[in-house]
Amino acid sequence: MKDLQREILNQVASGTITAEEGASRLEALESTPPPPSRPGVQAPELRQVRVVSRFGNAHVIGDPSVAFAVADGPHNARQEGDTMVIEQSPLTDDTSFEFNRPYARVSVPGFDFNRKLTVRMNPSLALRTTVQAGNLAIEGIKGPVTSDVQAGNCSVLGFAGPINLSVAAGSLQANGRLDGGSSSIRCQMGEVKLKLDRTSNVRITAHSTMGKVAVEGTDGGVVGAGAGTLDIGCTMGDVTVRVG
Repeated sequence: MKDLQREILNQVASGTITAEEGASRLEALESTPPPPSRPGVQAPELRQVRVVSRFGNAHVIGDPSVAFAVADGPHNARQEGDTMVIEQSPLTDDTSFEFNRPYARVSVPGFDFNRKLTVRMNPSLALRTTVQAGNLAIEGIKGPVTSDVQAGNCSVLGFAGPINLSVAAGSLQANGRLDGGSSSIRCQMGEVKLKLDRTSNVRITAHSTMGKVAVEGTDGGVVGAGAGTLDIGCTMGDVTVRVG
């Protein structure tokens, strides 16, 4: 652990990473139980960022000046193998959430729905997100993006790698380019609007049970040479794909 801390401090001193990035990595190390001592074995390099948003608003931004990821706002961070996990924490000591019920007012201390978590990460890294109830915006991530929306709203703008997006109950808007790889969209009881850049290279397949899927601006579901794949499944929702 001390060797890893020293390495991070040396990277800050040499200018390889910023002081803010160093503080975020040190926080993640302190939240992670130290692995068993094994001579000659180094800690895995960070390759993926996972953001968990339970309640509230979160914004993930691709920033080439960031080596890994840094977070601003209520959160907990830890490192799990090659993944930095950032969990939004809407609970505080000085806030509360109140709602009215017949003949009574219920107060939940420490709850602040409006507090926002902002994560800046290297755009080439893979990103995994989970939204339980709230709003999540993802912008400028070029690596693979996986997002699971249970109840809320999610936007994925400027993607350039494979996407795997799932909506249980909510809305999802995505805009970007697919050029190879395997991608998927799953919509149960929500709304998905996907706009693909006309320079994309992907073959689209779609199937629905009681929902609606519309694919516009393609030649038989093929964009470009169709090197990549995009599989769309809709149960009781509404999915619209436009190419332009």
